[in-house]
Amino acid sequence: MIWALFALMALAVVVALLWPLLRTPAAPAERAAYDMTVFHDQLAEVDRDLDRGVLTIGEADSARLEIQRRLLAASKLAPEQMHSETPAMRSLLTAGLAVVVPIAALALYMTVGAPQLPAGGRPQAGSDAQVAMLVEKLAAKMKAEPDNPEGWSLLARSYRQMERFADAANAYRNLMRLLPDDAGGYAGFAEASIGAAGGTVSAEAREALIQALRRDRDEPSAKFYLGLERAQAGDAKAALAIWRELTASAPADAPWMNMVRGQMAQVAQEAGVMPMAVQPRHALDVIGDGAPVAAPQSPPAAPPRAPAPQTAAADPAAPDVGAIKDRFSADNLEMIQGMVGGLQAKLAANPEDYNGWMLLGRSMTVLKNTAGAKEAYTKAVALKPAEAAPKAQLAELLAADGDKAGARKLLTEALATLPANAPQRAALDGRLNALK
Repeated sequence: MIWALFALMALAVVVALLWPLLRTPAAPAERAAYDMTVFHDQLAEVDRDLDRGVLTIGEADSARLEIQRRLLAASKLAPEQMHSETPAMRSLLTAGLAVVVPIAALALYMTVGAPQLPAGGRPQAGSDAQVAMLVEKLAAKMKAEPDNPEGWSLLARSYRQMERFADAANAYRNLMRLLPDDAGGYAGFAEASIGAAGGTVSAEAREALIQALRRDRDEPSAKFYLGLERAQAGDAKAALAIWRELTASAPADAPWMNMVRGQMAQVAQEAGVMPMAVQPRHALDVIGDGAPVAAPQSPPAAPPRAPAPQTAAADPAAPDVGAIKDRFSADNLEMIQGMVGGLQAKLAANPEDYNGWMLLGRSMTVLKNTAGAKEAYTKAVALKPAEAAPKAQLAELLAADGDKAGARKLLTEALATLPANAPQRAALDGRLNALK
């Protein structure tokens, strides 16, 4: 009876194996595309966990950085596609599986199995252990063949996939030694070093990133991590300049584009800087290591444009794209709207965020949305009435609309909050005198 059951099970397995061969072949699928979809879903899950309070901001930032590192690594891998077979090959493979699989399974079971033991007593081999064993064999081989660059490259990538970043960095050191002109080796070493340091860009990793860009100015991961290094150093504008150049020079369908833009929005919000107000610059030019470039020539000043008329149905919270459409590309306009929309959503959930209202006010000012900027600065004034900055910004908007009395009142209140030796007093005094 038991052998009949085994026979039925073997038949089921054979049918399962043959079924894909009997169907019409599907189009080849790319593994990299699947991996990147998973990584994007993981980034969205981190945001949901942060909103639910499952993660702290620091934990969410660390998780995002690790997922972004894997996304960049996946985007650089060559597409791995399933190969289609000829009809003759498929027929031969079908027949072979139908005959060989049951016989081979029985022979293997009788050779290495343990039918005399109860089911729970049989050892199981783990795939992770098998992979680790193969990697260790490769590492031993590289000790015997230390001048094999292909082997070091494979070992470095294997260690990186296993998240053994320190070992991956050592393997990349050998790759840099053997291929000193290969930008990928330097970028890989930097990425592994950053992973080993928990996401921090060390001085050694920074030098490797510079070396990568000296050999290939378009190496995307080197640009990204140099921007991250600037952000970690507190220089948000330099980071945004690097990332803006990265997104502007990359293909529009680059798989990591949304990830980089998300990082830009996060750094911009934390620093209170509007990304579109930062001039894109290559990473080597930002850090002063690239070849000197000529300063861009300023275009002739355009005649002043009349302000676009506001309709009664206009939404005061929406960006006035019509007022700025000639200043930015369509992609940048979409990014601006996405960033402002995301900021508005966060403020709706957390209306006590003073820095968020200040950033929204600056963003609306750049977008020429005066009503939205006034509303944002009014919220900031209500949250921190002892702060001079939101009152001064709101006064500028009122003065531009002709409400000089309201502007003078706000500037007077702003001056009253400042110490007598505050450096801002001179500027505010000048504005107040100009309104009299």
